[in-house]
Amino acid sequence: MLLVLAKRGSLTLEELERYTKIPRNSLLKNLSELTKEGKITRGWMHIAGKKYRKYSIKTSILKELGIE
Repeated sequence: MLLVLAKRGSLTLEELERYTKIPRNSLLKNLSELTKEGKITRGWMHIAGKKYRKYSIKTSILKELGIE
């Protein structure tokens, strides 16, 4: 999941589901844990009047993974 975020940038839950093939409930649990650990951030984006949660990897984690 972290590598997908590192390669793709900010993604919505739906996009993460599509790219990782991980079920939605598992994604939500893992994303919540990664947020608590300080590895990712959550924000909001609006597309065509609809509000979506977006997830991004923190730059410090990119350095840990050797991706910059």
